[in-house]
Amino acid sequence: MGRVPYITARAFCETPALVSTITQAAADRRLSRADVTSSFGGLKGALQFFAAQPTPDLLMIETGVRREDLFSELDALAEVCDVKTRVVLVGAINDISFYRQLVDRGISEYLVAPTDTPRLINVISHLFPPNAATRQGKVLAFIGAKGGTGSSTVAQNTAWSLSRQGTKVLLADLDLQFGTAALNYNIDAQLGFTEQFVEGETLDDAFFERVAFKYGPHLSVLAGATASRDVVTPPLELLDQVLERARAIFPLVVLDLPHQWSPWVRQALLSADEVIVTAEPDLANLRNGRMMFDLLNEARPNDADPRLVLNRIGMPRRAEIKPDAFATALQRQVSVKLRFEPRAFSTAAIGGRMLAEVSGKAGRPFMQLAQELSGMAATSKSRRFPLWSRGQPRLRAT
Repeated sequence: MGRVPYITARAFCETPALVSTITQAAADRRLSRADVTSSFGGLKGALQFFAAQPTPDLLMIETGVRREDLFSELDALAEVCDVKTRVVLVGAINDISFYRQLVDRGISEYLVAPTDTPRLINVISHLFPPNAATRQGKVLAFIGAKGGTGSSTVAQNTAWSLSRQGTKVLLADLDLQFGTAALNYNIDAQLGFTEQFVEGETLDDAFFERVAFKYGPHLSVLAGATASRDVVTPPLELLDQVLERARAIFPLVVLDLPHQWSPWVRQALLSADEVIVTAEPDLANLRNGRMMFDLLNEARPNDADPRLVLNRIGMPRRAEIKPDAFATALQRQVSVKLRFEPRAFSTAAIGGRMLAEVSGKAGRPFMQLAQELSGMAATSKSRRFPLWSRGQPRLRAT
């Protein structure tokens, strides 16, 4: 999910717990453009404050007022509240009929206390999508626990597998000097996509049509490697623009990241909806993997945990850590296990093709990962009341 647009948000809380939740949400990457402030006072504090102040884009209010008194105070708030202001109410009453009454009075969303940070972020993101007329694609960032683990191979084969599901996919090679996407897809790219950007150019559909290469009917590739020896790293603003526009055009965006902690890589990891870390089952990868997962969890506290892909399992004459022991040491599960398949890998590399194109067996794990990432692996979807999600109490009917 992308970042919300530039909005102002003001919260009037009654408990320190909600102040803490809002503070954590404001620090999240998806709310980086929002100007969020919070204070105590609840509904009465909001009424007093906005009697002489214009209301913001988003108003969040926590209240423990009884139902009978609450509606009269909400009516008073409506007298000073701008019609464009979205109001989110947090309260202790857990009842569907009560929620419907709130909606009738113009309340945008009601959360049963206590609420948590992911739930609050989700609500704000749905109230203020980056572009209400544009579907927001999912960004998947692939990076290696250390150099040479095969993260690019995993990213490129997974992107191809995702496109085989009939969904438009963009693979962006963000290794601007030594990227391998063009080579592995057998694409003749004389310039990387960032070198083709003209200052002041609008990043619209025409830009992607001009700089992206087609690999099959549903996969587009932004080549990162360049024929030039001296590459100037573009400003972070360009990366933000590329990702934001790519989300609007492609349902799935795959980022092939180099193993480095540059500003570009860090920004890409923070902007992604999911991160996939590729590692090999040895001690150096275990050490690096633990540090990387700690960094990612610290930088992305409200996002899904990074996925782990173990590559080159069963390499001859190498002392390996067993996959289950490796995963246990990192306190996570292995999403995909890739056996050491030198013949299939070399055949695909020489021919500029993907593994599934030369070997169904070698390509099967990437199809599995693609299904998990796209959500197609789910066997069923539960139908839920709009206000209820994981961590949010179900509203009870009276």
